[in-house]
Amino acid sequence: MVDATERRLLKTLHESAVRTHMSWPNMLVLSSFWFAIAYVMQPLGGTIIPLLVGRFTDPMTIHLGPLAIAADVNTYVAVLDTVGAAFAIVWQPAIGAISDNSRFALGRRRPFIAIGVVGDIIFLTLIAFITSFWGLLLVYVFFQIASNTAQGPYQGMLPDQVPDNQRGEASGYYGLMNMVGTIVGFLVVGALLIPTHHVRIAILTLPLVIAVAGALVIFGVPDRRRTAASAQRLHRSVLLSVAIDTKRYRDFAWLMVSRLFFLMAPVAIGTYAFNFIRYTFNYSEGKASLYSSALQATILVFAAVLCMTAGFLAERYGKKRLIMAACLIGALGSTLLIFAPSLPWILGFGLIVGISLGTFLRTSAVGYRVMFGIVTGFFLIALLTLQPVREIKID
Repeated sequence: MVDATERRLLKTLHESAVRTHMSWPNMLVLSSFWFAIAYVMQPLGGTIIPLLVGRFTDPMTIHLGPLAIAADVNTYVAVLDTVGAAFAIVWQPAIGAISDNSRFALGRRRPFIAIGVVGDIIFLTLIAFITSFWGLLLVYVFFQIASNTAQGPYQGMLPDQVPDNQRGEASGYYGLMNMVGTIVGFLVVGALLIPTHHVRIAILTLPLVIAVAGALVIFGVPDRRRTAASAQRLHRSVLLSVAIDTKRYRDFAWLMVSRLFFLMAPVAIGTYAFNFIRYTFNYSEGKASLYSSALQATILVFAAVLCMTAGFLAERYGKKRLIMAACLIGALGSTLLIFAPSLPWILGFGLIVGISLGTFLRTSAVGYRVMFGIVTGFFLIALLTLQPVREIKID
């Protein structure tokens, strides 16, 4: 029988094995699943889900005693997004902690990634054939379980495989693949297939990309195997994965709160851009898909440019000042979106939000305009919650 460490495929390393220098092709293989995650999640949440929900639902009023709640397409989209966020917040770090302590012969990350990839393929394929909102909700829940089962352990592969002196480089590859996957997803799904009425084909490209990238990581990246049981109990590891000691890590906790509010803003824009453009300007599904993809691509491209160029500003003026500036710029851009009279103005103001996002990472129509007002609030709350963070100054 061939020892696991000698296999060309499904290769494993002992947990104590020395981390050797990684070549750029190996970096690309390791980071390839980030391309797939971005290709799937951005068009799925920004275009496909709003489009399908719009087809499957009609506005209605929900009566809860004396309360009457109006539910429209955005209400249903919010329900799906809430489900997705819940699994990302709780399930992903928990399953990552479980993989930390696993002792499978094939490695501690690979089995979970494989299960998640198979689940992704099944449930993304089913989404292409769903014909009702409740069916979509059920399949989407299972997709989120599968997706986060893969993502949690996958994120542990970078510290498992990459030596300390290359982790900054590896993070750069992760970010690059994320950006490229998002752009390609918007181009293929949002700008090419959906505008030409190939919605089902657009959805079926998602499991295809997941399958290819998943196979690259599962078969091409060595996984570390654990031989001894962890000294820390499993339930404690899971608990610590979703908890922060706010007394001990005060600055980190405040920074996470600030980051949460900041990132809620561009996510909200991406989630509701399709319906905003479609219903405010009375565009068809295809035209709304094209222009919402253009808006999100504009934000992403300028975010990427600022990610690459904002480093020297952070060194000169300090990271905290730069992040505070990003909050103010984001608040300005999202406020201007409230008053955008036409599509070119929306794209222009999206550029401002993209500048804000890039700087930060580096270191009915009235309803939508209210939403952009809330986005402005998110940026300002992020600014306020950043105030207690103490910055380390290096002379």
